[in-house]
Amino acid sequence: MRRALVLAVTATTAAAVATAGGAVAQSSGHGKTKVLKGGYQLVLPPDPTMEATGQVGMECFNVDPASADNHPLTLPAKGTIKIDLASTDPTGNLDWDLYLLDAKGNTIGASNGSTSQEEVNARAGKGKVTIRACNLMGQPTASVSYVFTFKK
Repeated sequence: MRRALVLAVTATTAAAVATAGGAVAQSSGHGKTKVLKGGYQLVLPPDPTMEATGQVGMECFNVDPASADNHPLTLPAKGTIKIDLASTDPTGNLDWDLYLLDAKGNTIGASNGSTSQEEVNARAGKGKVTIRACNLMGQPTASVSYVFTFKK
């Protein structure tokens, strides 16, 4: 019984991931929940000057433009978004920052810890947002992935 359940869940998950365009439709008792997934790779040189001289929480806004990436995203409805940034850190002392900005540039969510792994979980409205990633003192490469969940 348990093995059959595990196989059924695995098959359902695999079918959902294979859905075209990265969007997965899921049923719920109150309408359809849609999930949009995406991701991209970054190559940015570090700007360690902001690590030492920047105002706390403002490093990503005062950083050398070559060390920052602004990734535009259009959200189809109100919902929740989870964004993950991951970069290798062989020393344990490297630092990236991650922000979600609305169309006016206001911060919706932020992760500005002193690590090379950052995560933002936020509620967002319909329209344009920007995922802003900054390399303060990290390896030059990172991957960013996001999952946006909304009701249709």
